[in-house]
Amino acid sequence: MTYPDPVFQQAATALVSPLKINVTERHPDFKTVAAMTKIPFSPRIRFFSSDGRRLLREWTGWMPTTELLAEIHVARAIDLHDRKDPLAAVEEYNSALSVAPEGPAVAEILYRRGMAAYLGNKFDMDLLRKDWQAVVDHHSGTRWALHASVIADVD
Repeated sequence: MTYPDPVFQQAATALVSPLKINVTERHPDFKTVAAMTKIPFSPRIRFFSSDGRRLLREWTGWMPTTELLAEIHVARAIDLHDRKDPLAAVEEYNSALSVAPEGPAVAEILYRRGMAAYLGNKFDMDLLRKDWQAVVDHHSGTRWALHASVIADVD
């Protein structure tokens, strides 16, 4: 898949190891890769964990460059969190918010960042409360707001 946007190309080079499959070329490995990914006729993007064992994010279709860059940062953050490095995950969530502060993933990012900050800062409830309350206040109706709503019951 090609995003002609130079900002995306620079970020993709720095943040991920992409696999590009040109469906018009019949590379010997194409059949195996196509069977693994069940490639549709619009781009399918998948981010796997750093150990290659878990699918972290997936979607089909085009999205604006800023949203795609945010998704890359979110996938990296989830991987870091899973690898027990929550403070590094917080930095990735911050990067996601900086590139797409109004994007559709903001509620999820705030929810996950709150949890990572809480864990990485020795269970600092204020950090969790700050992000989860923002989810509840500004992203009502999302599943993330429903999850974060328990913050009202925490002293």
